[in-house]
Amino acid sequence: MPPESVRPVPPHSVQASAWTIQQSPLREQSDELIAELYAASAALHQEARPDDPRPPLATDIADVRNMPAPEDGLVLVARAGAGEVAGLATCTWQQLEGWSHVLQARIEVLPAHRRNGLGRLLLERAAGVAEQRELRLVMGRTRDNVPAGAAFCAAFGAERAMAVEENRLDLQEVDRDLVDRWLTDGPVRAPGYRLEFVAGRTPPELAERVAEVHNVMNTAPREGMDVSDTLVTPELVAEFESAAEATGRQHWAFYAVDEATGRFVGLTDIFLEPGIQDRAFVGDTGVEPAHRGRSLGKWLKAAMTRKILDERPGIRWVITWNAGSNDAMLAINRQLGFRTSAVHTTWQIPVRQLRTRLAEPEAEAGSPHAAVTLGRKLEPGVE
Repeated sequence: MPPESVRPVPPHSVQASAWTIQQSPLREQSDELIAELYAASAALHQEARPDDPRPPLATDIADVRNMPAPEDGLVLVARAGAGEVAGLATCTWQQLEGWSHVLQARIEVLPAHRRNGLGRLLLERAAGVAEQRELRLVMGRTRDNVPAGAAFCAAFGAERAMAVEENRLDLQEVDRDLVDRWLTDGPVRAPGYRLEFVAGRTPPELAERVAEVHNVMNTAPREGMDVSDTLVTPELVAEFESAAEATGRQHWAFYAVDEATGRFVGLTDIFLEPGIQDRAFVGDTGVEPAHRGRSLGKWLKAAMTRKILDERPGIRWVITWNAGSNDAMLAINRQLGFRTSAVHTTWQIPVRQLRTRLAEPEAEAGSPHAAVTLGRKLEPGVE
């Protein structure tokens, strides 16, 4: 974490070539600015996710107004001569153990303003934010159906640190008999265990056990990502749950309970997004290493799938993200019917190396659609 004396740059505007760059703290954006950026980025959503509904503007505003305390950031807006938005860079950081050295950068250039050096300029400004915050690594994510993003990252020397599959289950096609077999087999394959369901905020009496089991995610593959373990505490769980609740997100979780000790030793959870009625987003799924080999993962996944089928018949899609190297989790998901809809690549580069590459007189290899920032630790991520 940066020293207390290091502060975010205050809002200002400076002229840079053909663009004016405006900078604002994320938390202090006006509703009007959020709405303007939402409208300007409609083409980017259509380009990257043409088959997905877009969250409503109210969700974007709620996310900004209810950011969890460990998160903060800046937005850099590039305006063309007439004042219209030409591109933006969203720079975020997290005061979380294992991640406090990372600047997460999302760089977006609108189609009409590409291949004019704007992506490079925004990346340079993002590097400056990282330097001011005394962060040593810049990280972002690209999507395989927008190849210009990967070309942009590679042009500046970033390394591919991790591949994440976005996998989707079509509940209209799911094998319900298989789901029910996994449910029936659960207690047979895992005697001495049971499942416990929690909807909404974690009850105080479960807080310690819920926090403890979330730490199983530290065993999930990170491949080449230069990050380390995060200690999940009851206070951290409460902070992220409060933020999610304030934005209108609903949270469901199943926990695998070791009846001999009462400990939670496995989990799966989902988030139901306001304004997107036909899909559910998986957060974390994991089982502690000492309790694996009993098909607890199948039992948990089947229980959640059956819960959605029974209580939310309007949901068609369950969407999750898995490390491409997470063979065990991918095997369960594929048996259940999940299919890959996209591949996201996480890129990273040390700030000093990025600064050196930016100083080189190389032509920009293509403007990005986006180098997308990583998700929050307790929201949809790698199972």
